[in-house]
Amino acid sequence: MIDKKIKNILHAVKTEAEKKKVNATISYHREKSHLMRIGNNSVSLNTYEDLTRLDVKVTIGRKQGTHTQMGDISSEAYAMKALNIAIEKTKNSIDLDFDPIPDYIEENFSESGQYDSKLETLEPSFKQKAYSKIIGTFGSEYNFSGSWSSGSTENFIVTTKSKFDAYHLSSDQNFSIVLKHPEKKWELISTQTGWKKSDFKAAKTISEFKKLLSVYEKNKGFKVKPGKFTVVLGPAAIAEVLEMALWTGFYGRIYEEKRGWTSKNKIGDKVLGANISIIDDPENKDTFMFGFDFSGKKRKKFIMCDNGKLKNIMYDSQTAAMYKKIPTGHNIGGMSVSLQTGLGDASILKAVKDLGTVLYIPALHYINLPNQSKGIFTGSSRFNAVLVKNGKIISPIFSTRITDTFQSVFGNVKIISKDSVSVNLSNTYGRRSPVAASVPSYIVTEGIKITDCADSF
Repeated sequence: MIDKKIKNILHAVKTEAEKKKVNATISYHREKSHLMRIGNNSVSLNTYEDLTRLDVKVTIGRKQGTHTQMGDISSEAYAMKALNIAIEKTKNSIDLDFDPIPDYIEENFSESGQYDSKLETLEPSFKQKAYSKIIGTFGSEYNFSGSWSSGSTENFIVTTKSKFDAYHLSSDQNFSIVLKHPEKKWELISTQTGWKKSDFKAAKTISEFKKLLSVYEKNKGFKVKPGKFTVVLGPAAIAEVLEMALWTGFYGRIYEEKRGWTSKNKIGDKVLGANISIIDDPENKDTFMFGFDFSGKKRKKFIMCDNGKLKNIMYDSQTAAMYKKIPTGHNIGGMSVSLQTGLGDASILKAVKDLGTVLYIPALHYINLPNQSKGIFTGSSRFNAVLVKNGKIISPIFSTRITDTFQSVFGNVKIISKDSVSVNLSNTYGRRSPVAASVPSYIVTEGIKITDCADSF
């Protein structure tokens, strides 16, 4: 929990801002982060950080300024310096062309339901032994690489407009390992996530590799000809494409500026398939839950797409002020995205046994947006992708590129798995801000455009 001395210092800064008659938001962010990377079957990086940031945002009329100081909050004078610098920046800033909505903490928040001290203090030796066990199972004939980030994030916010405080403490981890054949160059990947140390199991990764290894060892790669195919997308591909679709189609500023793929639509219009419902659900335990946003607004279940229809648009407080909308609790680093599950069999192979030839692409690599306003994305298979015929795995497939629209992928879904899984979408760079999505373990979608296929993996 946050040190009482630090809490008192931040309240003193709030009181001083009130005396100076400025609106201020004082935010404390502390992270304890450990990162291990492996390459060429051995540890290549082992680093630990314990960082504290103090962010102060000041509003005077239509002027706004911010200042961030990184370092331990050891004295009141240290924190007051941040306030005074933020005030000076504000006074010398250009007026906004709208009236900002003051940050207001709606109630007292104190959250630590997804915190595990064992994960926060996870020893590097635990990670090294887990990697060694996995690598040792398959032998040095393969090349292994990967990364494992773990740690905790602590946030505390006070604002001059509210008597309440907002506090959040959580732990998280993001594990990955890639098995690569040194000559044939194909790659298999396994990932794991969660907020508890016990969420990680080396046996899970070993089992995943064993299931696919014989397919890749015994069969040549298949080159897919450009055209339209029935494609099974795995959870990583679903989550990454979905996240991009939401930020470019359901985010207020892009929508209002007519730059998004839904900008031509109005609330209630059909934008995706009738079996697609998408919710930002901060109560979903498959995600990293956050009950308030950084403006102090209580986050609730927020339906963005309801059975294919555009239901709501996300507005952070600044965008809401610009376009005279009501903030929706989205002044936050990442959502708790949940894509509704369906009735599909838990087994992918059983689900597609009557569909003839299908491509199973569990993840997409280097996803990009050739045309944001039309919702066109592109990405290539790289890991674990296979050709399936009549419910049987035939061979791995060479690096295969999808270039299609969000509306095509989520508008022609034939089967949705009944099972959901958690996918970690956290950014490794910048301040620690854990994000995870809850998505079906697979979706089967028809008529997906394959625009290119390499001659190798």
